[in-house]
Amino acid sequence: MPPLADRLALADLTMRALGVDAELPPKIGVHPRQPGSLAHAMPALLRGDSSDGSDDLLGAKWIAGFPANPASGLPAYSALVLLNDPLTGQPIAVMDAAAITAQRTAAISGVAIRAVLEARPSLREQAEIRIAILGAGVQARAHLPVIGTLLPRAEVAVMDADGARAESCVEEARAVEGIRGAAVVGSVREAVDRADVVVSVVSFGPDRQSMDPAWLTADAVTVAVDYDMQAPAALAREAFFAVDDRTQFLSTRDETTFAGYPDPAFTIGDLLSGRALPPDTGRVLVAHLGVGLADVVFAAAVLARAEQLGIGRILPR
Repeated sequence: MPPLADRLALADLTMRALGVDAELPPKIGVHPRQPGSLAHAMPALLRGDSSDGSDDLLGAKWIAGFPANPASGLPAYSALVLLNDPLTGQPIAVMDAAAITAQRTAAISGVAIRAVLEARPSLREQAEIRIAILGAGVQARAHLPVIGTLLPRAEVAVMDADGARAESCVEEARAVEGIRGAAVVGSVREAVDRADVVVSVVSFGPDRQSMDPAWLTADAVTVAVDYDMQAPAALAREAFFAVDDRTQFLSTRDETTFAGYPDPAFTIGDLLSGRALPPDTGRVLVAHLGVGLADVVFAAAVLARAEQLGIGRILPR
């Protein structure tokens, strides 16, 4: 995995490219028999600068989610990323997408938070920045170095239904440079009560839009990685609301998922390019659903590093 600064740069590149230099259809999927399960295909193409297409990036992510798996000791999600030669279409790499998914997601949260910080220097300069992390799984842990780097002097409150997992995440947070303190809290309301930044990464389940906007501070910045598991439609309607990919969001919104949410006026790419500026006061909600382009961009960087280091397994053709 590239170092954090490079991961943030890759996330920035991905978000700016959406709708400009990239081709990215909405996720297509099927739904196996296990209740709540899914399997999604996420193809993506990023056009490079070479006119012959030799530096284009072409690939896809295949992800299957089975929420009952943890009860059997299996991960809830399994995923692969496949990269193809952009000139011939021949497969050039296949890799486990677990680490890629975690790190690209945290980096995209990071560039969105950084864009808001640039519009709110007073927040960046606070003596203490209060962070709420809802959920304490893989995604929460992947966000810790991003928080420590972008939000130094952070005081982190972690809430998770599993107390032992929350304690473990807090211990990890305390070891991250830039995070000044971390503690477990017992409820979402307690976590977000005074938070400047809320990162929501809870597991998917039947209950959606669980957080009451009244619990948030007047200027809270909420980054929702878990679709609408916590962030309610009422927050989206009143806040400065941005998503990673507008087309994907609209194709996902239905009577169950993102019910009542407005059409997003902005994307993260708009914030990064300066086409839209978040207000210096008021609530902000950024929802990123995860785009296959990010997985392909990160996988290409992982492949380049593996080739440099001489690691990986070469498969016969």
